[in-house]
Amino acid sequence: MIKKEILSAIASLVWFCSPALYAQYVVDTSVSINKIYGVNTVDQTYKVDGYLVTSWDEPDPTYRPASGERVYENHHADQLMNDGLWVPAFEFINIIGQRQTANRRVVISADGRVTYNERFQGLFTTTMDFRQFPFDYQTFVLMMEPFSYEQKQLVFGTARINIEALENQALSEWQMQGKPQARVSRSDYAHLQSGILSHFSRLTISIQALRKPDYYLWRFILPLSLILVASWAVFWIEGFSERLMTSFTMMLTVVAYTFYTSSLLPRLPYTTLIERMVIMGYVSIFAAIIVIVFVKIRDEKGRPVEYVIPRCRVIFPALFLIAMSVLIGVNGGL
Repeated sequence: MIKKEILSAIASLVWFCSPALYAQYVVDTSVSINKIYGVNTVDQTYKVDGYLVTSWDEPDPTYRPASGERVYENHHADQLMNDGLWVPAFEFINIIGQRQTANRRVVISADGRVTYNERFQGLFTTTMDFRQFPFDYQTFVLMMEPFSYEQKQLVFGTARINIEALENQALSEWQMQGKPQARVSRSDYAHLQSGILSHFSRLTISIQALRKPDYYLWRFILPLSLILVASWAVFWIEGFSERLMTSFTMMLTVVAYTFYTSSLLPRLPYTTLIERMVIMGYVSIFAAIIVIVFVKIRDEKGRPVEYVIPRCRVIFPALFLIAMSVLIGVNGGL
């Protein structure tokens, strides 16, 4: 009988020292976003300022108040955790560097409910799709997992995402689209134990936004369009050398424009909408040069070419408008 009591006491002690090893904790999570800012399309990063709130039922009655609730902030909360209160360590999977915690709080209620709250800032990254740049949608993602506890020990319960500040609905370059989403899933890792998969609960927060294209329309697309329109002036210029020189000048202008716009985005394995417009500029000017040389050769051979140049004055603008419609309209840019 005494032996059983000793074993029971040891089991209870082990439970209190490491409770998550013997039970699955269900952690309810809420993330409130104050601001998404500093979006860097080249590095595909963005900064997030927000609040993280997690809560769970703690079976250990050691720290429960007799009634009501107790609130511990900052170093008092740290001291409480150092004294033995179990608070799970969460990490953001897609963060770069360390997350900064401005303030933190632990609230313990008489019924054993523990709530941990912190304000955090961090630099996050996710893969962005720039195919329709600058008319693109992007999804800002925060992925969070427990650092040590597998899914059999800790799992995310209810998950909520809120946008606190009104200015988040209309960021300087982005417009929020739809409601943010919070999704709980499972992630598997093989590097923690040799030959054995470890399963962790993962919370993924997704916030979709539409880029405001006004800046790029006036600073990039409009100038490029004007360069293309100016390149068609060769069909109103008399003289072969003048036409050829004008076309080559326009070609060099587009080349310089390409270098100017190359700093907007990272090196990508696909072409973006604005890059396809630049390519269209190359093709248009090169086609004009071919037409000019063709007319010159036909004229030297005494063959009639009077109809070619007047028709090009209509054909080139028409093809340009059709190509723009395909690039922006059909591809979902607008």
